[in-house]
Amino acid sequence: MMELKLNELFQNGMVLQQGKKICVWGIAEPGSQIRVELQGQQKGTAVMEDGSFEVWLESLTASDDEQMLVTDGRSTIYLRDIAVGEVWLAGGQSNMEFWMRYEKHIKEVRKNCDNPRVRFFDVPEIAYEGQREQFDYSRMAIWRKADSENIDYFSGVAYYFAAKLERELNVPVGVIGCNWGGTTTAVWMRTESVKQVGRAWLEDHERAKSGKDMDLYWEKQKTLVENDTGNPFANPFNEQFLPTTPLAEELLQFIIASVQRGEKDMENQALAPASFPGCLYEHMLKTLEGLVFRGVLWYQGESDEPHADLHAIMLTRLIEDWRALFHDSALPFLTVQLPGYDSWCGYPQLRFRELRKMQKAVADAVDQVYMTSISDAGEKMDIHPKDKKTPGERLCLLALGKVYGKDILCEAPEPEEVKRDGNTIIIHFKNAQGGLHLEGENMNALRVESSKVYSVYLDGESIRLEFAEEPESYLWIRHAVQQYYTVNLYE
Repeated sequence: MMELKLNELFQNGMVLQQGKKICVWGIAEPGSQIRVELQGQQKGTAVMEDGSFEVWLESLTASDDEQMLVTDGRSTIYLRDIAVGEVWLAGGQSNMEFWMRYEKHIKEVRKNCDNPRVRFFDVPEIAYEGQREQFDYSRMAIWRKADSENIDYFSGVAYYFAAKLERELNVPVGVIGCNWGGTTTAVWMRTESVKQVGRAWLEDHERAKSGKDMDLYWEKQKTLVENDTGNPFANPFNEQFLPTTPLAEELLQFIIASVQRGEKDMENQALAPASFPGCLYEHMLKTLEGLVFRGVLWYQGESDEPHADLHAIMLTRLIEDWRALFHDSALPFLTVQLPGYDSWCGYPQLRFRELRKMQKAVADAVDQVYMTSISDAGEKMDIHPKDKKTPGERLCLLALGKVYGKDILCEAPEPEEVKRDGNTIIIHFKNAQGGLHLEGENMNALRVESSKVYSVYLDGESIRLEFAEEPESYLWIRHAVQQYYTVNLYE
């Protein structure tokens, strides 16, 4: 007899999406009849031959406290404290994963964060079959409410996004974190998609596997502490290096000590379990198939630097794969453009400028994809900016303006027209209806390739470059293209 069991998303304290048909899914004895009751609705279905079932409910209205009953006639599951409101999926790598425990404002937030309407669920970081059984994941896959006890486990970006969205919409907000530090687009896509548009990633992967005994490789994975991803705060790397900006020497000493203790395998570093194309799509994202939610928050790209030229086509296909999985061809994607930084632990960034161009290209070309800039919130010597309030709240502004239809300014100023009039060049911006202003006296990160002296003036929605004498006939004017910069131009 197959026991009635719901997908692990369905538990006390969960958040369901308002205003859309909702899927409740799980497993039970083949042929048995499932009945679901929620918010006055009663819906049922027969269990399929493979033991799976899906029950679809009509759209729900916002609520802070609902109960759900699910029964197969022999056993019954009661779920309590269910909120109905807005649900978002937060994907990407370490800057999306970055826990509130290490976030810049955590001490102050912890004092005032209690809000049962803001909730978070973390999908267990699983890269291969059997990993979940090898390690303890009891701290993951839990719906947590924002309070001083649980706030550490929230993604920083997700927390600030959800907290602001709850204030603005006055409904419960749940964010489901499906992310993993150091991962590429290739692992979050279908393997077939990587084969079609990401051959360079596959070639890298095949080189990493070359000459290795893969049976021995997988046997070794069972013993490596670095694969125990169920307790992030027991991870020495997280505890030592995420709250601070480490030196290269500190990281090297840490790696040597980890290898000596048998916790890290440098021999197969290029072949980490979470580097296999398609692995996190299969073992993490697909566990959410059936989820109904409003949209995706996406903060990733750092690990795509080796093949930055492929990032636009990879991200575009990733979006297609996710939309297909969740049966929503217009699923909104709100993305974070990478900020500048110089180097981290001795590793300089080389192609972030190209990555930023690719991210912008995807937002411009793909319907229902929007991008926020955090070029004023990077850190010179850290790939992990500690301020997650800025990206989180700016993503919320994007959501309010682009997804919820609020009449607000939610995008960064962007040049749209350049005119030349004698010794003056005028750059007109969109998304600057309130007029441009500088934080400080000079415009940071501006590069004008001219031998002539010039001055910069702000004029409403435009910037004027006034030259003391007529400049060269052909000029390059660049802004924010250095490895590290801080933008101080605002609407």
